[in-house]
Amino acid sequence: MLLRHLRGGGVAARKGRTAMRGRGAAAAAAADGRAAPLPSPQTPALPADLAAASAAAAVRIAPYIRHTPLEPSPWLSGAGRCVAYLKLESEQATGSFKARGAVNRLLTLPQEQLERGLVTCSTGNHALAFLHAARAVAAGAALPRSLVYLPRTASAGKVGKLRARGARITLFGDDCVDTEAEARRVAGERGMVYISPYNDWEVMAGQGTVAMEILQQLEEAEAAAAGAQPTAAAGGGGAAAAAAEPGGPAPADDGAAAAAAAAAAAPLVVYVPVGGGGLIGGMAAALKHALGPRVRVVGCSPEASDVMRRSVEAGRIVDAPTGPTLSDATAGGIEEGALTLAPCAACVDEWVNVSEQEIADAMASLLFHHSKLVEGAAGCAVAAFWRQRASLAGARAVVLCCGGNVAVETLREVLERGRVLHAEAAAAG
Repeated sequence: MLLRHLRGGGVAARKGRTAMRGRGAAAAAAADGRAAPLPSPQTPALPADLAAASAAAAVRIAPYIRHTPLEPSPWLSGAGRCVAYLKLESEQATGSFKARGAVNRLLTLPQEQLERGLVTCSTGNHALAFLHAARAVAAGAALPRSLVYLPRTASAGKVGKLRARGARITLFGDDCVDTEAEARRVAGERGMVYISPYNDWEVMAGQGTVAMEILQQLEEAEAAAAGAQPTAAAGGGGAAAAAAEPGGPAPADDGAAAAAAAAAAAPLVVYVPVGGGGLIGGMAAALKHALGPRVRVVGCSPEASDVMRRSVEAGRIVDAPTGPTLSDATAGGIEEGALTLAPCAACVDEWVNVSEQEIADAMASLLFHHSKLVEGAAGCAVAAFWRQRASLAGARAVVLCCGGNVAVETLREVLERGRVLHAEAAAAG
């Protein structure tokens, strides 16, 4: 337990939260603003199309989002005998990656649709990002009229943050699928525009910018290690030779250049949390377009809620029960016909489900080893890495810490039950 580890204490874990169940309610008729159909998983152009949309999104959203750190992790590197990094989207505007997709979606809406008003639904993170995006598109003018729908099971902490930001909140349903259906219904009835937290081409494209940023940062890190300058293109996986000009940077010595080349040639494994699939769909498409089979994309879910994994296996969005989980941001069902299924089926290589104890351990360990407070969804990605650490020797690995909006009661649970994981013990075992 983390408390025991830090101060010699420890108390019993509290009971889990109320269970949620995805009932697979059909999506209501689409209001204006719904995304265009996505190519099928069999369409070879899918990664290229979505990657191109992410490239455009990266330029569009740059003034409104943060370039988040790619932090080396000595702890995970030691455990996996690899070169491991944490991508800290937990330090993004509004506390999660969601700012990227929300800003991109609203910036692509015509003014006429913005003036009609916006409706969204969320378990919390997307709603916070949605309000941030609304301020971005308003550019100092009046904010678009906006309604936010949340399931009744939403974190009290996130609800409080939204109310403090002036959100007009309606609590509806016990699962996000039911909440989505109601939000779509209200948008259509009132002539407003519905903004999905994941089931939207431009939202996925915005989330894909995380992958583009990772690739550029990896190249910069490898170039710096060799004493060379990185190339302009993101994701090339190699450092450019330093310019041999007076006053310019000194060229890398052969040993450093060889080491950088070896690092760039090492296989890359990226661990991404999965809920509705907007994040991993956008990221996986961008990664596969840039690196093809040289990158392995791993989808990470709590055992209590793995609807996308089951849907990919079934070839359609399935209705599956979900239970209480520390990963509340990824919990719940997925809309029938969700656009995210196609890129997940086409571009995600592997799925890993982790237990609640593994999530708690991962969150506690990040707090101990990196002084980073991350939410349960990020814990899923760290836990999946830890589960697979024995297979990562010699690889490069990136673990996406997707958000840091942690409720007080969740933090208390993690402090009470989370066990700190150590690289030395992993290596010995």
